[in-house]
Amino acid sequence: MKKILFIVAMVSVLAASCSKPKAPVNPYAKPEWFTNAAYFEEKNGMYEEMPIYPSNIVMVGDDYIDRGIWNEFFGDTTIKNRGITYDASEHVLYRIHNIALQKPAKIFVSVGWNDVINNRPKDTTVLNIGNIFEQIHKLSPDTKCYWLNIVGSKSLSDEQSAAVEYINNQVQALSAKGGFEVIDVCSALREGIDKGVYSWDEGKLLNGAGYEVLARTIERQIGKPHLNTPNDRKYPLEVSDYYQHRVSLFRSLPETEGKIIMLGNSLNNNALWTELFPFDNIVNRGISGDVVEGVCQRLDEVVADKPAKIFLITATNDFINDTTVTAFQVWERYEKLISTIRQELPETVLYVQSTLPLNPKSKFYPGFNERAAELNKLLSAGMERYNYFYIDLAAILSDGNGDLVDNYTTDGIHLSATGYFVWATELAKGGRMSLAL
Repeated sequence: MKKILFIVAMVSVLAASCSKPKAPVNPYAKPEWFTNAAYFEEKNGMYEEMPIYPSNIVMVGDDYIDRGIWNEFFGDTTIKNRGITYDASEHVLYRIHNIALQKPAKIFVSVGWNDVINNRPKDTTVLNIGNIFEQIHKLSPDTKCYWLNIVGSKSLSDEQSAAVEYINNQVQALSAKGGFEVIDVCSALREGIDKGVYSWDEGKLLNGAGYEVLARTIERQIGKPHLNTPNDRKYPLEVSDYYQHRVSLFRSLPETEGKIIMLGNSLNNNALWTELFPFDNIVNRGISGDVVEGVCQRLDEVVADKPAKIFLITATNDFINDTTVTAFQVWERYEKLISTIRQELPETVLYVQSTLPLNPKSKFYPGFNERAAELNKLLSAGMERYNYFYIDLAAILSDGNGDLVDNYTTDGIHLSATGYFVWATELAKGGRMSLAL
């Protein structure tokens, strides 16, 4: 029965993405400037295909929203993340149309920071934020709306700091006319950011302690207590600031015994797994930019969760970061990772997924696919020795030349919504994503 329900739910999600209400013409044009256009297209393309329901709480906005693990912070899969790092107010104004049309119960908006650091006119930013909420109320008058004000930091210039204060004050005045509530996250976070307690880079990336404060600040409006508690530790291999930030968030979350963990790099990090598979049994433990050894050293957090299943995909960044590293050298790292998982989690069902090829539009394409193909042969050959299942995603997502299919990718490395749907469809086969099997 669970298998049948799983298949029905999977089909319903894919069908819902094709049957959302037809939108009236968006009155706001797509912005002409982006800090990272490829990332915007990847994230927004996926968001546009995934449904939102009237029971949902939707988190919309920029960096702080995108990087938050909101459904786990509050233990509620009805909370949907629609954040895109680098978004400024005009990007959110363009995107809010599709979100509001689906009439969610609540919308939380965090935007304005990227306007300030890109020196956009502050009055235009205020106007855009006002128009965001005006659009929501036109399309969904019953949706409760909240704005998380801009958190400044000592890294800003005097002019930028003045712009933060101006925008915060002006938007507060707009909210007094009704229509949305301002949540003062700036007062909650600013001092801790400046002291390096809530962030290591003056507020760009919040750590577990910073997100614990942020979640606590909005829990009344969410309607549930937050569950995340900071629990940091240092790791010897310093992969990146983003790695440190992401692991800090993982360690702040409550342990979730017996679930399915999606483990690996940005291909997992950027996926909407809990929406592609709408059950409370999947957690995303992907980190953009992660390497095989980076995954291996953070296994302590994975082991503590005692997962029923692990779906592992990594090694892309090993090849990207070092054009001289061989497939066998990466396999040796992979072999250590797999053997550690088998030793620490002997009862966990392990799925190792092949390293995906790149598409020629990526600047990292030359020489990559040959090495990835050799690694995949080694991953396939290791199944019986290390007792795991091998899923050859590369074969499914490649064209006749062995390249990542063009319309499955946004930038030659990362996947489009279509690519993710193909991947999810493959994972759904044989009840792989069900805890019952």
